[in-house]
Formats: sequence, C-alpha cells, structure tokens
Amino acid sequence: MADIGVGRYLFERIKQLGIKSVFGVPGDYELTLLDVVPEAGLDWKGNPNELVASYAADGYGRVAGAGAFVTTFGPGELSAVNGVAGAYCEFVPVAHIVGYPSVKFQNEHAILHHTVGDGRYDLYHEMSQRISCATTVLKDAKIAASEIDRCLNAMMYHRQPVYIGIPVNLVNEKISSSGLAVPLTTTLSPNDESLEQKVLQEIRKRLETHEKAVIIVDGGAIRHDVLGLTQELVDVTGLPFFTTPMGKGALNEQQPRYGGFYGGAASKKDCRVAVESAECVLWIGNYPSDINTAEFTENVKPEVIIDFERFFVLIGGQKYDVKMNHVLRKLVDSLKSHPLNIASGKAAMPCKPLPDSPPTRSKEITQAWYWTRCGQFFREGDLIITETGTSATGMNDASLPNNTAVLSQTIFGSIGWATGTSVGAFVAAREMATKFKRCLLFTGEGSLQLTIQAFSDLLRHDVKPIIFVLNNGGYTIERMLHGPHAKYNDVPLWEYTDLLRALGPKHKSKSYQVRTSDEVDRLFEDAAFNACETAQLVEVFMDPLDAPAALKMSGASNDKFNLGQ
Repeated sequence: MADIGVGRYLFERIKQLGIKSVFGVPGDYELTLLDVVPEAGLDWKGNPNELVASYAADGYGRVAGAGAFVTTFGPGELSAVNGVAGAYCEFVPVAHIVGYPSVKFQNEHAILHHTVGDGRYDLYHEMSQRISCATTVLKDAKIAASEIDRCLNAMMYHRQPVYIGIPVNLVNEKISSSGLAVPLTTTLSPNDESLEQKVLQEIRKRLETHEKAVIIVDGGAIRHDVLGLTQELVDVTGLPFFTTPMGKGALNEQQPRYGGFYGGAASKKDCRVAVESAECVLWIGNYPSDINTAEFTENVKPEVIIDFERFFVLIGGQKYDVKMNHVLRKLVDSLKSHPLNIASGKAAMPCKPLPDSPPTRSKEITQAWYWTRCGQFFREGDLIITETGTSATGMNDASLPNNTAVLSQTIFGSIGWATGTSVGAFVAAREMATKFKRCLLFTGEGSLQLTIQAFSDLLRHDVKPIIFVLNNGGYTIERMLHGPHAKYNDVPLWEYTDLLRALGPKHKSKSYQVRTSDEVDRLFEDAAFNACETAQLVEVFMDPLDAPAALKMSGASNDKFNLGQ
C-alpha cells in the first residue's frame, strides 16, 4: 500500500470510527495538521473557542459513538481541559488531538510561545494524562501508526477520551498505510465461558426465587451501548422498569411496563416503594453519584442488586469479572429459549410513571407546570439537551414520546456544557437525519452566558435548533442550595432575543418571549414554530425562587450535605 503522512493516517483512522465531522480552533502548531482534515474526507467544524470545541466533541460522541477535536499546544489545549474531564467521567469516547512544536525545538528545550517559559514540553501532556485513558506525543514516525492505533483502541475499549500530540514536522512525514487495513478494536472480547455460565445461573436463580423484581436503567446502559439488549430484557421478562436521572430517555417511556423515574427521595412515592421493596433489582449501568441518587437517598438493599457494569457484574455485592454486554446477550437468549415463571413480569404494574393529576396551572409559568407541558410538546425523533440545574432536574417530570433521546451531564455538572455540547450533538443528529427530526436545547440564562459563542456555530452549521432559555433572574439552582437572595447568584441582564441575530446576522432566525402559560400553549401549538425551518430561541420567564420539586428538596439540606453531616 502507498505511504501516507502521519496526520493523514490519524484522520483516516478517525473516519473509520464513523466520525464525519471534526471540531476545534486553529492555531499555528496545528495549521499543517488541519490541511489534512478535508484530504481524509472529514468535515472541519470550527468553533469560537476550545471549551466549546471540547463540549461539541463530547456531544457528537454521545450521538455518533465517538468524537474528535483539534487544539494547539498550550493555551488551546488547556482551554479544553474542562470539557475533556466531563467526557472522561461520563464515558464519552473523544480524541483530543494537539498540534505540537517541532521535535527539534522540544529536544532543545527552546522557550517558544505557548510554553510556560522554562523549556518544558511535557507539562500539558502530564496534565491530560489524569483525564485520559491513553495518551501519546508522537516523536518518531516509525512508531506513529502503532501509537495512534493504541490510543484509539483504548478510547473505544474504555469509552473515554484520549490525547494525541503531533509535532508540526511529523504531520506530513511518510509512513506505511498498511495498518489502515487492520480494523480498530471497537468490540469487547468474550467473557470466560465458565465464569459467565456461573453468573447466568445465579441471575436466573434469583429471578426464579423472588416474586418482586424490577429493572433500573441507569446512565451506564446508555454510555456503554446496551440499550438494545436492555429493551430485549424488558420484553422477555415483562418486568417493570425505571430510569434514573442519568438514564432519562434511555428506553421508550410509553411502554406499559415503564414504572417511572427513580431517584431516591426525589421519586414519586409509589415509584420509590416499588423499587425499594423489590426482592431482586436488575440495575443496568448503575452510577451512584450524588445528583443521580438525590444526594444518596436511594434505599435499595445491596444484597438484592444485580449490577451490570461494562467490565464486571455485581450480584449481591459479589464481583464477577464478566462484561455486561455479553452477559446480557446470553441472559436474554437463555430466557427466550428457557423461559422463567417470573411473577413480577405478569403482575399488574406496582406504580404509575406520572402523577394522577397534572400540576396546578396558573397564569405565570411555574416549573411544575412547564415541564409537564413540555412533555406534551415533545415528538418522536426529538433530540433533547438539558443543562445542569432546573432544566435537567425538571426534565425528569416530563413524559417522553417514543424514539426520543435526552442528553445531560449528570456527573460533572459543568454549567455551560449544554449549549456547547448542542453544537456537536445537533451536527451528528443532522448527519443521522433518519433518526432525529428536531433538535431542542434547554438551558438557563446563567449557564448560557458561559458558552454563548456556541450560538454562532449552531447558526453557521445550519442545524435549526429550538433553544429554550429559562430566564429566572440568575442562578436558581444555586439559590436553592445557598444564598437565595445573595448578590453572587445574580447574573448580568442580556437581551436574549437579540442574540441569534447578533451572532449570526447572515442566518435566518426567530426569537420569542413567553411570560404566561397561555403564551406557552400558543407557541407550542403554532405550526410554523413546530416546523423548525430556521433557528429559534424562546425566552421563558420564571420566578427566581421557583424550581422543580426535586431541586427544592435537595436544596433544603444542601449545607449539611456539603459539610458531610
């Protein structure tokens, strides 16, 4: 096979992972590298800053399976660290590609721009090692292909970010392209057969001997790509299933066996009782963080939990080193060929996913009413992104139609993430037009101010989003937690309905303001609004001290919680 440049080899590998668009910000140490992006058949989607680029790659990775972005050495890469850290803890495969000064200058410890002035070139790399599952800085073309493959294989194996540094002088240095004929490893190796059989027997035994069993679908089910298998498990067992905050939207909520949202004390009473009284809990992708558990108020006995994780399964606290995707496949097949008489799979549902009566409607827009109303507005094929705070918490109260997806950053909780992530997620959604029809972003005005530049990307990439900006006079989530009237929870006043026009004057857009429930109804029922023929922004006015019930509950005890009391 013909020789190709190191940079071309990297981007050909990126393309083989199904990535079509690469994000980033140009800088002098990477400009030669960026010339290679279109040569490899990839689209360059430039961003206004590196933080937005890292968020965009995160969003793209959540929708498309993997993402990539390019920054320059030093200031560029450090501006992106926050976004990479979020992808690391939430298991999003993202390749962070960094353009480095030439090997000559590195070896001479020359004091170049973008260094810290002491001749060190490994400092930034060392920082990124803490939030990457694999890293490399290429210095020898002879091993460049194997190093690139090692990192990308690790990225797909662990489903976490990797860091690949490429010096300017190596970008076009020729290497063999023969490695491209060997597929990257994107699947997990089989389990030890005897251990796997032992695990399957124990799971079947527990299901057969316990009358009250449920399934909980958590964030790991989404991030580790076992939603199809989880749906098959629901179908074959008939067990009631529940979703956590991180698992919102994982499976279709209109199914008759959907029990609702489970998040400890934040759950509906009957949902909480149904889960916490279960004698056997199949927990798919458990992620027991504070936000995902309503500050650790879940009360499911460890001895009843069968916890399916990417690389192991816990049964009553006993750890077995078997990968959950293979275990779930074998379990479903076993239950199909040799069905169990599972009482819970035939009994009436122990709870309802929604309250018996809708929230009280008032003239003003309340959090309780608004999120229920949004559930009626949502359609099949919606891709919904929610920001940390009232948006992500309130979304748990919305009923989702079939074939919708919800993205949120439940663990890292970096405000501003949603707007930046929407760039990559919505670009990926448009590349998958048969799956997603509408792109919806929900964010607060405080969070929006951190990454507002991303609006220019949403416009120039023509993804035609509907952006809901919840204007509640500052950081409402912080007001719930501490300092309800404190000055530090205020944010500057902006004209939000002018932003699309200001940040994309050559692109068509529409903006609206809604202050009453009647105005929300009229807008949600407007045919032109629902057609999504252009980018649209809706400024939603709410009371600064109003919040979803779950957020009010956690806020009431926040100071004691943060002090560990």
